[in-house]
Amino acid sequence: MTEHDELDLPLGRMVRTAAQFELRLELVVKQLCESPFGALLLSGESSSRLLNACRTLLEAHDEIPPTPREELQSILREGKALLDRRHRYVHGAAGIVGETGELLSMRFRRMKAEPEFSKRSSDDLTELADAFDELTDRATKWMLACVAGFVSS
Repeated sequence: MTEHDELDLPLGRMVRTAAQFELRLELVVKQLCESPFGALLLSGESSSRLLNACRTLLEAHDEIPPTPREELQSILREGKALLDRRHRYVHGAAGIVGETGELLSMRFRRMKAEPEFSKRSSDDLTELADAFDELTDRATKWMLACVAGFVSS
């Protein structure tokens, strides 16, 4: 048993819930495209490209009422923050033990000479996965409301 074992299960769950969120984000963007050709251009794109496309399309749709507009803006902000946290786990090499004994990951960033270190913990992974689950639910509800024309029942 290694220090990595306690992270493997929550890491897997976090990766799965992040993928679910990214899928919902892609579906929302494709809904906003209103074109099979525009949607085709966004298929399989990175999460950052999907976030940017979603922001741009939201700005272009002036018929979307203020409340759902603000909700999608909130989803996009929170999604970016969660995806940034996710990147530290999936793109960092784990197993570096810090001075106080905590487990760290290390990764290099584009155009930065020094490595970036981040703490790793199963509690943080669980919190991150729970946050992705909640955000996925919100994105799904937003998409369904969009399909329904934002008509409240």
